[in-house]
Amino acid sequence: MYKVQYARSVLTKDIPKLKSANLIEQFFREMETVKANPFIGKVLAGPLKGKRSVRINLQHRIFYTTDQRKIIVDGVEYEGTINVLQALGHDFS
Repeated sequence: MYKVQYARSVLTKDIPKLKSANLIEQFFREMETVKANPFIGKVLAGPLKGKRSVRINLQHRIFYTTDQRKIIVDGVEYEGTINVLQALGHDFS
C-alpha cells in the first residue's frame, strides 16, 4: 500500500467543496482504489506529463503523482507515496 499526502489546497479548499457537493464518498472510494494501485490512473501528457488522474464523476478528477521510493512511517512500511495535487475540477490548475 502507498502512503497518501494531500496538498494543502486539497485539504482546505477541495475537500470542503466535495462535501458540500455530496461527492466526498466517491472521492474516498477512488482514493482507496488509487492507494491499492496508484498506476490505475490515466497517464497525462503535455504540460501535465508525470501526473495521473482518476475521475470522481464526469466533471471532476483527482490529479496526483506517485513516488515509488519505499518509506517507513511509525513502523509501517509503504511501497511509496501518492501526492494528491488537486481533487476537484476538470483541469489541473
